[in-house]
Amino acid sequence: MARNDRSGGVSLAKGPAGIIGLALLAYGITGLIFGGNGFTSDPVSGTANGSTWLGIEGNGWTNLLFAGSGALLLFGAPLHWGAKTLALVVGLVLGAASVIALVDGQDVFGIFAANGLTTLVWGVAAAVLLVVALLPRVGKRERPDDRSRTRDPSWDERHDRARFDRAGDESTGSRGAGKRSTIR
Repeated sequence: MARNDRSGGVSLAKGPAGIIGLALLAYGITGLIFGGNGFTSDPVSGTANGSTWLGIEGNGWTNLLFAGSGALLLFGAPLHWGAKTLALVVGLVLGAASVIALVDGQDVFGIFAANGLTTLVWGVAAAVLLVVALLPRVGKRERPDDRSRTRDPSWDERHDRARFDRAGDESTGSRGAGKRSTIR
């Protein structure tokens, strides 16, 4: 990333968010093509089953969750705040899916098919994305004109004296300066 005067440093969240997004999107699309592409479900009380692609069980909804999560991360990756925000949102969604699949054992609410490896992949992706959401910007350079961080005390004293000295010089004829007279 090129730095300019408006930059607060280099973002550590943009790269990992983009890479994870690309991996999720690639798996989701290839899973829809070669793996489970059926969108049948049995919501809430039923069981969703799918076919296995690269060891991960998934139906059309599972693969769509992978692809949609990856697309969101890729859309947010160009901006620091977008990468962090979408990493947090996608991480929470995948974490919730992982926990629900772990408790249920076979699927998520009868919609997203899952096996043990699917649950593991969702959980690892969620943990990594939550860490990515906490990554800061680094390498911010302080500008020499930034007086909020480093102040020269002698400059402050001279500036304040010149600015707030209301005594004025009578010889210059400055208005409002000098003695004040009160009308009685």
